[in-house]
Amino acid sequence: MKKSMLRQWAGWTCAIALTAALAACNKANEANGEPDNIQVVVDTGPGGGSDMFARQVIKLAHDGGILKDNWPVLSRPQGGGLAAMNFLGEKKGQSNYIAAFTSKWVSSGYITPSAGTTVDDLTVIAMLADEPQMVAVPANSPYKTFAEFIEAARKNPGQLVQVGGAYSSVDNLAALQIQKNTGTSWKYLSFADGGPRITALLRGDAQMMLGAQSDFSEQVAAGQLKVIGVLSNARAKAYPDVPTFAEQGIPLQSVPPELMFRGFAAPRGMKPEALAYYRDFFAKLVKTPGWEKYMDEEGDRTQFVTGPELDKKMAVYSADVKELVKLLNEKKS
Repeated sequence: MKKSMLRQWAGWTCAIALTAALAACNKANEANGEPDNIQVVVDTGPGGGSDMFARQVIKLAHDGGILKDNWPVLSRPQGGGLAAMNFLGEKKGQSNYIAAFTSKWVSSGYITPSAGTTVDDLTVIAMLADEPQMVAVPANSPYKTFAEFIEAARKNPGQLVQVGGAYSSVDNLAALQIQKNTGTSWKYLSFADGGPRITALLRGDAQMMLGAQSDFSEQVAAGQLKVIGVLSNARAKAYPDVPTFAEQGIPLQSVPPELMFRGFAAPRGMKPEALAYYRDFFAKLVKTPGWEKYMDEEGDRTQFVTGPELDKKMAVYSADVKELVKLLNEKKS
């Protein structure tokens, strides 16, 4: 009986101590604005771009000593960002949900009239990275530059094929504007995942792909694909001999200079101290030793922007995308 009572008292004592420790931890979190039970929403399935980006951010934060908790990753892959945005829209005022978002969320919201939630309905915390886009073609392609591809498209209107993601994706929207600027036209072959896109390119179903360096770097290294142009204001570090679109004389009027970027957003109405915590967290993240190495490996560039400056950038980008969406609607009609 005495031993049983002692065990009960020991159990109660441990429970009380644990509760006290958790309460102290929660109070410490509240003091610096850190929400409890933070969860990260992504718009792709496991292994997709946003999923891998979010997990890498969490890993680098752990490695850099600025994160001790576990941040679970929640997948809401439907609708090119629409499902993830709707999920955040339902969490209004809740500070423990954040999402790894990309610029495609802006176009998805404008293209879908029935979208329940758009980026305009969310709190955009920070932009972290610019993801320069580049053109890849099969290694045996006759095109040595994107300008040569453009010339071929001019001579063969509607015959060449670009492979990419959804019709609402930024690679298709940018291509439509370039076609308008150059008086050319080509087809667009859409696949949800990156694997089928590469396969289509390698087996000749498509002649060109516009994407990020990480989309096809393995195939370029293996000698299966080659890069013939970079949509950016500077050449890619990994391919210093490949000229930019501007260097090739390709007109880029109305094409956003930062076509594809990554950042984090949250529900509308989060507590100001929580927003301040997240901004400070990401400001520290981009200064960790592993971050710049990660950017180089992906072919991305650190672009940390937050606050009023980010609001201005988002407003300009949204206005540009609205015009690109008009081209898409014209193409459909």
